Amino acid sequence: MLKNITELGPREADFISIFASRQKIFTIKDATGFWKSPALTRKKMSRLQKKGWLERLERGIYMVIPLEAGPERQWSENSLYLASHLANPASVAYWSAIRFWNWTEQLPQIVYVQTTQRKNTTRKTIMGVQYEIVTVPKLKYFGSTKQWQGEHFFWVTDKEKTLIDCADVVKRSGSIEELIKAVKNSASEIDFQKLDRYTSQFPNGAVKKRLGFLFETVATGLSRDAIGILSEWSTHLSQGVAPLDPGAQKSGKINTRWKILRNVEL
Repeated sequence: MLKNITELGPREADFISIFASRQKIFTIKDATGFWKSPALTRKKMSRLQKKGWLERLERGIYMVIPLEAGPERQWSENSLYLASHLANPASVAYWSAIRFWNWTEQLPQIVYVQTTQRKNTTRKTIMGVQYEIVTVPKLKYFGSTKQWQGEHFFWVTDKEKTLIDCADVVKRSGSIEELIKAVKNSASEIDFQKLDRYTSQFPNGAVKKRLGFLFETVATGLSRDAIGILSEWSTHLSQGVAPLDPGAQKSGKINTRWKILRNVEL
């Protein structure tokens, strides 16, 4: 079993060295530029995968596992950087974004990736890290920001969009408790004017109900601007009552101001 660079052929070693230093993640088209022949490229990609020098992220997309992985090829690139290559477009979202913005001390077990692209496989494990790819309608895909970690960049939902996404699909925020923590910890950081614009264009009226109720219930020190926006929200809500936690039992008191079923204890 191949465990070190000396067991690579000279051209294979050149290939690994060049792509490890240049980009680490590359397409089959990039590789063909090196090997020249599409048939030879496919053969080499398969061979280098078996040898433990490449990881296949998606069809036609590969990652170099560099020398620092050691003899057992155990190594992990930044998971958020890898996430940005699992779909096109792709943004780190939901619970993973909550963690990125430091609104929770919990470490999510899954890296959530939001995209508009349809994928045959929505869950995958890459070098021990689980990823879940969530396809959303184009109306729900906006509000991403470019961030850097080291020499790599990735896209993540901005603070306001993160709250909206997690209020839209509460289970992907980790739990209702994680959403509550995110609301409390974000209250002094977010732009409520932007949050207002985002909720106006987001196609789920339950988002305003959940966020409005939680901001008024658990957040402290809200600005005058935030209080005014929340007051305006409360008078322009969609029809029907939304459960605070869609995954919990549908019983509890109804908050009529926010048309929220309080089906969990805060």
